[in-house]
Amino acid sequence: MLDIIQVLPLADTIFKDIMSHGGKVYIVGGTVRDFVLSQMNHQPLNSKDMDLEIYHLSFDELKNILSHYGKVNTYGKSFAILGLNTLPGYDFALPRKERKTGNKHQDFDVMIDSELPLEKAVERRDVTMNALMYDYENHQIIDLVGGINDIHHHIIRMVNPQTFQEDPLRILRIANFVARFEMRVDYQTQHYCQIMIKQGMLKDLSIERVYEEYKKILMSSHPSLGFQFLKDIDALPSYLKNLINCSQRKDYHPEGDVFNHTMLVLDLAATCKQYSHYPEAFMWSALLHDIGKPSVTNEQGQALQHELAGLDVFKEVDLISNKKMREYIKVMIHYHMYLFILARGKSRDMKYLKFLKKIDCINDGGCFCLEDLMLLSMCDYFGRGYHDMKQYEAFLDYMDDKIDRLGNKAWEPIVTGKDLIANGFENHQRYKELLDKAYHMQLQRMSKEKIIELLKRDERKRIHG
Repeated sequence: MLDIIQVLPLADTIFKDIMSHGGKVYIVGGTVRDFVLSQMNHQPLNSKDMDLEIYHLSFDELKNILSHYGKVNTYGKSFAILGLNTLPGYDFALPRKERKTGNKHQDFDVMIDSELPLEKAVERRDVTMNALMYDYENHQIIDLVGGINDIHHHIIRMVNPQTFQEDPLRILRIANFVARFEMRVDYQTQHYCQIMIKQGMLKDLSIERVYEEYKKILMSSHPSLGFQFLKDIDALPSYLKNLINCSQRKDYHPEGDVFNHTMLVLDLAATCKQYSHYPEAFMWSALLHDIGKPSVTNEQGQALQHELAGLDVFKEVDLISNKKMREYIKVMIHYHMYLFILARGKSRDMKYLKFLKKIDCINDGGCFCLEDLMLLSMCDYFGRGYHDMKQYEAFLDYMDDKIDRLGNKAWEPIVTGKDLIANGFENHQRYKELLDKAYHMQLQRMSKEKIIELLKRDERKRIHG
């Protein structure tokens, strides 16, 4: 190797101390994989976390050495993993064998074996590129299953068919590897994934674990690859699976069905997510923006009011539990076409300002931004086989003009409930209606005094006829 894996100075001191006591230090897992990728792509290694396996020492011996450098924490089902408060991100594990005991992701018996042969140790790894080991003493990569060759050929291949099938989470991990590293899955590995899907093994995973893998796919550089893999092995949830073969008008969507369109939108969103105010929720919105189409699409490929239907389907998306994120996504699904509709109709200031107020009322969490909706609208527009640049330029001109003159947030009301109380409006049950009227008049550029005067006049007419 031309380079070595760099570690923090404290880590180097600890590793040398471990070796002086007869231990053997191996860096394992993603760090070694990323090191090989960085060399192949001539890029620096950016790895904050590091997994280590320590051989030829007992648990107590390793813990005693680490205790000289900070507070030792133990975790994992068998407490075979140790960490130091002074070295965050570094996990020290002892070699172990695992035996499947149930259907869930964590249903394993763990047996520590500090003298476990390396050939046996790598068998519990999921894919070959994650089975690489880095001998820290000799600065040498140990590759027992052809991981480096698979990395160079952009192939994801399971290490051992028997152990691979013991953990259904590996199906989703492969999908996120496909998206993150833009690799393909070899035939045998894909075949075993399909067998696991047919056996219903994904149902044994917790929502939290599934969410985390979906998040990694969505936050990758090419998320459509991950979802295409899940499509190929029939592992998509129903609200995404229904997008497949849902036809669209060919004059507007020559790219094909709604799933194809969604994948194009998703990859475009990945290129600009860093400009959004809530990147993770933005990517979920790109994935889910058209989930209402299958339920309303007619024979001609028209999907009238699919944005409203999408809100109903979104109720079935149980992966997302964060209330703030759900509110953001609901606004994006509901209004992902609305800004283009405003621009095409050259809508007046009042309609634009009413829209700002509407989304402000919906967005209780305060996490939604008009600019994010603009970004999604543009991804949606270009995520199809047909687009008119004049229409797009007209959209930008319209939005630039409105934002420049009127702002990007709803105007603060100049008449409040306190003003109604101070001016003698006694019927509190009518306050909402009165405040709505007041806000409408405010958008017509009326002063506060004029608004109060008109409200009083209308109330006198209502009471006295």
